[in-house]
Amino acid sequence: MQIECPSCRAGFEVPKRMLRDRTRPLRCSQCQTVFPMPDPPAPEPMTWQEPEPPPPPAAAPPPPAWAVEEPGPEPLVAQESSEAANDASSRGLRAAWAASIVLLIVGGLAAIIKREALVEAWPPATRLFSALGLM
Repeated sequence: MQIECPSCRAGFEVPKRMLRDRTRPLRCSQCQTVFPMPDPPAPEPMTWQEPEPPPPPAAAPPPPAWAVEEPGPEPLVAQESSEAANDASSRGLRAAWAASIVLLIVGGLAAIIKREALVEAWPPATRLFSALGLM
């Protein structure tokens, strides 16, 4: 809000959040005059104006020749070849899952077989093997 000092006419821009307390006096930073907070400006009354009617539609010109859509070329990839690609990726995914399961089983068997060396290298493993009944 724009506030003007009544003594020296210096103008200041004061944020609205600082003007919430209407009883607080203001002090001019130029002449040090203390004055009461001025009343906020009254909002302008709203007036209703009828909107102007839109102009009548003019006849649309025909689209340019380059804008006429023509059917595009047929896709190069046939439906059968995309199904074959899906089958190949499906087989690859199944092989990856099988390899992951085999690695987990081999790792678990190796940990059981070499459990004494594993417990010696990492003593907290004793609790795991004891819980499984292997110690």
